[in-house]
Amino acid sequence: MDLVIFSIALIVVGAVCIYKLHELETIFDDNARYLGFGSLAVGMLLLVLGITGVCGACVQGTKSCLIMHLILLALLIIGEAIGIGMLLYYSADDDLEKEISTTVQDAFKTYGGNETSSAAITDGIDMFQEILHCCGQHTYKDWGNSSVAFTWVVSLNYASYLPDSCCKTLETGCGKKLALINTDEAAIKEKFYVQGCEEEIHDYVDKWSGVVTGILIAIAVLQVVCFLFGVCLSCFKKD
Repeated sequence: MDLVIFSIALIVVGAVCIYKLHELETIFDDNARYLGFGSLAVGMLLLVLGITGVCGACVQGTKSCLIMHLILLALLIIGEAIGIGMLLYYSADDDLEKEISTTVQDAFKTYGGNETSSAAITDGIDMFQEILHCCGQHTYKDWGNSSVAFTWVVSLNYASYLPDSCCKTLETGCGKKLALINTDEAAIKEKFYVQGCEEEIHDYVDKWSGVVTGILIAIAVLQVVCFLFGVCLSCFKKD
């Protein structure tokens, strides 16, 4: 039952990503498409896997259903093995860091725009700054640099202020209560996060890629055990 619930959750995530694909592509490029359709496909596979597993193990006269479950489980294990290998490869690849840097740079330039896609980027950056306790691409001073935060500085004319998501105590308008110009740096550090987000994102990815890899390996090992158990069960089960 847990597998079925998890598969439905993945299907919902995939459907939402596909529905918001245009907005997500402005932030994550083609990776948004992979995330959406990948989550949908894996969710549907897990849903069928869960249903065939329950039917094959609990219902009489369904050995063929159990065999189908084992085939799908084998495909899932192979897919997970490929995914683990790719995760290990890309987590150690310098190209991933370059891609993250490019994505972060493009996002900060667009922050604060009025377009629908820009609104998604704005919400994304605000989320990262609040969660990771960071501000700006490299430092909080980036919010006064038009080459980094173009829309914020040029279009919105907010070069002297920070977004509210940079505030240590978040409240509406807190980013404009203290002007960056002629303000003591110690006072700024007291009220705002000053560490750049790009470095924090790199550290976050490095940290959690190892955790995710370990979890996937543990799940794959458990599924191999389930596969072997299913093979034994199918040998004794009759249609």
